[in-house]
Amino acid sequence: MEEIGSFVSIIRTDEARIEGILGEVDLPNQRIVVKNARSFGSEGRKLRGAQIPPSLFKGGCTTLGSRQIKDMEIILLSPQERNFPSLSQRRTGARNTVDGPSFSEIVKGEKN
Repeated sequence: MEEIGSFVSIIRTDEARIEGILGEVDLPNQRIVVKNARSFGSEGRKLRGAQIPPSLFKGGCTTLGSRQIKDMEIILLSPQERNFPSLSQRRTGARNTVDGPSFSEIVKGEKN
């Protein structure tokens, strides 16, 4: 699967954003593993209840099931761009973005 090793930005169903490197896609169990994961919290996206604060911990692995993923963006970055600490710092600058497949498309084995 060519998406393995790509930079991903994921919005979970609880509205928290996670960024990291797509490490594994477990199709039979409908799970993905994000390496070097960092949580940026809900960043004001939650409409009800308390916002989720960003996590101070970074660099771990996070496993997410398909029901935990609201949105996932696969981003192609040059080796130089991968050295930046956060995708959010690049959102205003130029980047090589590809409208990658959604998680459900990856699970189903579909391509854009």
